[in-house]
Amino acid sequence: MKKIILLIVCLFLCGCTNNAAKDAVKDYIYKFKNLDSEVMKSLEELINHEDLTEQASNAYRLVMKKQYYDLEYKIIEEIYNGNKATVLAEITVYDYNKSKQDANVYKNEHPEEFLNEDNTFNEIKYKNLQLKYMQEETSRIKYTIAFSTYYENDEWHLEKPDYTVLQKIHGIYEY
Repeated sequence: MKKIILLIVCLFLCGCTNNAAKDAVKDYIYKFKNLDSEVMKSLEELINHEDLTEQASNAYRLVMKKQYYDLEYKIIEEIYNGNKATVLAEITVYDYNKSKQDANVYKNEHPEEFLNEDNTFNEIKYKNLQLKYMQEETSRIKYTIAFSTYYENDEWHLEKPDYTVLQKIHGIYEY
């Protein structure tokens, strides 16, 4: 009986250590899936830099929360090289790039719908159309991402992902 308890305790402790490079990647993705305060702060900064109406800002916020929450992933491989490692992960996200392309096709086929009275392009109407398509998107896309990690102070850390990685997580990567 003591051996079984000791084995269970050992397995529990071994499973709880953050001693693999993939743990840093899992922690990073977990922050998106659980709408972590850091992720939401970054989303708010992104929204504030866009020229959106309040209604469009709210719609964009909901679209991205859905993206983050429904993000699926699996770790494919870890490649170690001393105190550095590359973690390959496959993520599955809504294909918002497709939504934007579909909105662009519609805009090109119906240009008169996006003109102001003075015949100038109405960017707000176009952004609202993109958001409408994103809200209705059900298509999903898979990306393989190579995350770079490093070992320091007895744990693995994720190097700051580049813009392309963020585009893939947001589903807006132009493939």
